[in-house]
Amino acid sequence: MISIKQILLYLFIITIVLSCVSSPDPAPDPEPLPEQQIPQPVMVQYEGPLINIFFHALVSRPETAFKSVRKDHFLEWYVTADEYRKILYELYLKDYVLVDINELYEVTITGGRKRVTAKKPFVPEGKKPMVLSIDDLSYYTSVKKYASVHKLVIDNNNQIAAWTAGAAGGELSYDLDVVTYLEEFIRQYPDFSVRGAKGIIALTGFEGVLGYRTHRLNAQEYKEEKEKATAVVNRLKELGWRFASHSYDHPNLPEISLESFIADANRWDKEVRPILGDTDLYIYPFGAGVESIEEKHKVLRDRNFNVFFGVGARLGYIEKQSYIFMERRNIDGFYFRVYKNRADRLFDIEKVIDAKARGGE
Repeated sequence: MISIKQILLYLFIITIVLSCVSSPDPAPDPEPLPEQQIPQPVMVQYEGPLINIFFHALVSRPETAFKSVRKDHFLEWYVTADEYRKILYELYLKDYVLVDINELYEVTITGGRKRVTAKKPFVPEGKKPMVLSIDDLSYYTSVKKYASVHKLVIDNNNQIAAWTAGAAGGELSYDLDVVTYLEEFIRQYPDFSVRGAKGIIALTGFEGVLGYRTHRLNAQEYKEEKEKATAVVNRLKELGWRFASHSYDHPNLPEISLESFIADANRWDKEVRPILGDTDLYIYPFGAGVESIEEKHKVLRDRNFNVFFGVGARLGYIEKQSYIFMERRNIDGFYFRVYKNRADRLFDIEKVIDAKARGGE
C-alpha cells in the first residue's frame, strides 16, 4: 500500500515539475523602432549651363505615321513613344533633373520700371538642372490622324491620361504621350524632379488646346469643350506643369505684318488665355524670335510676357533689363541625325533611336 507520506511526496514532485514547464509570463511588447529617416540630398546652387529641351507630341503609332503622306514631317520633327521613354531614362542616368522654370527668374518693379532677373537653381549635389517643354500640344488633326493620341483627359483616379478615339468609347493610355509618361516616370524615379517640377506646355489656339476644339466659338459643344479643357489645365497646374503662349496661328512672327502680329496676339488672349490663365512665358513658333524688331517685341512685353524661348544649341540665357531669352534644343529626328556622332549630344542616340520603326534610318 502507498502511504500518505508517499502520496504527498508525489504531489509535491508533480507541482514542482508543472511549475518548471508552465509558460512564462509574456514578454512586454518591444518598443517601436524609430522610423528610418530618408537622407535628404545636399542642395547646392548650380553654376553650370542650363539645359533646355523640347518635344512635340509623341508618335504613338509609328507603323502609321512613318508610312503616311506626312512621313518626312514625322521622321524629322518627332520622336516615338518608345524613343521618348528611353530618352528620359538616359537623361536620368546622366544625372539631369527637372527644375521649375518659375524658380529660374524673378520680376521686380522699381520706380515703375520692370526688371526680370535670372536666378541660379538649387539642385541636389552632383545633379544637372534641365527645363523640359512641349510645343503644339493641341493634337492637330493632321497629327492625331496618323501619329499621336487625341487628347488629354482626367481619369477616375484624378490623374491625367491620354485618350485615343476608337471602339467602345476610345482607349486610355499613360505611356504614349509626353505628359502622361513623364508623370509615370517621376512616380517611378521621384528624384528626377526637383521640388515637384514638371515641364512647360506651349499652346497655340487655331485648333483648340490639349485636344479640345475651343477655337469653334459658335459650335454647340463650345461651352462643354472649354470647360473640359479648363479642368484638364487646372489639374495639370496642380501637378506642377506650366503653360506658355506659342502664338495663336503659329506664324513666322518676324515675317508677318505688325497688324497681323497684333491680331494673332489678340486672338490668343481672347480664346486661349481664359483657359490657361495668365502666363509670362512665350515660346516662339519655329524658334523665330522678334527681339530685333522692337515694335513687335514690345507688343508681347506689354502683355506681361517676361521670358522668351527660341530654338538653338546655345545653353543658358540672355538677360536683358525687361526680359530673359533662352534657347531650347529640339529633341527629334533632326537631333538624332545631326547630333548622332557629336561629343556634345545629351545622350547616346544609338541607345534610344528606333531604327526599325523609322525604316532603317
